Amino acid sequence: MNDFGRKAKNMVIRERGRETRLRHASMRPLVVEMKLDLKCLNKAEQNKLFLYFTECRWLCNHLIALDTETFKSFDTKTRDITSLDKDGNTVNRNLTIPAKFIQSVYSSLKRDMASLAAKRNKTGKKNGKLKFRSSYDSIDLNQYRDTHWICYGSDGNKNGKYKNTVHIAGIKRPIRVFGMEQIPYGADMQMQSL
Repeated sequence: MNDFGRKAKNMVIRERGRETRLRHASMRPLVVEMKLDLKCLNKAEQNKLFLYFTECRWLCNHLIALDTETFKSFDTKTRDITSLDKDGNTVNRNLTIPAKFIQSVYSSLKRDMASLAAKRNKTGKKNGKLKFRSSYDSIDLNQYRDTHWICYGSDGNKNGKYKNTVHIAGIKRPIRVFGMEQIPYGADMQMQSL
């Protein structure tokens, strides 16, 4: 690419960024809680969805058990972890969740540790550390169109199939969702957690 082509490309990128910032300046965030209808999934897909939450809990507890240096150098491509079962015995586990979910759990724990450190620095008191979790209730889905996407309103195919559904990475069938009517028409949608 020559110098003129690069400058033209940079101008296009700069202009699109300016348009995006103008559009985002007039937006306001809206949080909507919806209910998934799991009856449309077969047993294997339901078990896979529930296994996502179980494996995220295993990973979260594994990361909490690591010392500081090992936690900082944790590779999110790691699939083999060790965790404790209910009797306290060490169990080797192999994760089957998508890589983005592993990155999501790791980054949320880093945020939690940073907020604890900030509170400790602000108050000057010891405030403990993160505790092991008995359940994991929310998985961050932060890459719209990669980890998930939403079909709402006129979306879907010509027969009206797949309207008001959520598609999640790793699960073949779309999941029907109740509560989509809360979303205003023309909204820029991004689901943040499952």
